[in-house]
Amino acid sequence: MILEENHPFYLLKDLASNLSYDAEFELSIYEYEPQSILDHREVIRITANQLSKDIIERIISGLPNNNELAIHSSVRINKKLFHIPMIDFVTSEHEILEKINIIRQILPRDIFNEMSFFNSGRSCHAYSLKLIKHADWVSFMGRLLLISKPNETQIIDTRWIGHRLLAGYSSLRWSNNSSHYLAIPQKSRVL
Repeated sequence: MILEENHPFYLLKDLASNLSYDAEFELSIYEYEPQSILDHREVIRITANQLSKDIIERIISGLPNNNELAIHSSVRINKKLFHIPMIDFVTSEHEILEKINIIRQILPRDIFNEMSFFNSGRSCHAYSLKLIKHADWVSFMGRLLLISKPNETQIIDTRWIGHRLLAGYSSLRWSNNSSHYLAIPQKSRVL
């Protein structure tokens, strides 16, 4: 597996280059289980100075069948916990584009302005390079629930929000190693 320039790894690499060398990122290997509340993951911790394309390619290439690699929102800097704001959408790039002004209004400006969008196959992911404290992350997740009005088609994966709040961190897939997903995430050309 070779990471193309449009993979979200490069966004994280940019973030890492602006942090102290010992800032610690989390990734995990997991097997997707539909409708499950349980979230079993093998967590991998990696410092900013260790983060490399070769390591991520090696992890993805060595994934067991039906397992995926995910990046977590958790970043530890000087023993303090921060989060990378992340979004898991349930709609296409074009449907997100139709609601982009609502997303811009609901999310804090500094988070939205640093946001990059990735097509993940059936839907999209988004990451912001604006690190936030844990309490702000909980507020951010709550704001995601308010993007779609009641009785409107949801554009954010609300089950993902529930799973992530229970776990205490967000996570988004970086691989495509099971039949459940259609593609490896790639930078959006529309958003």
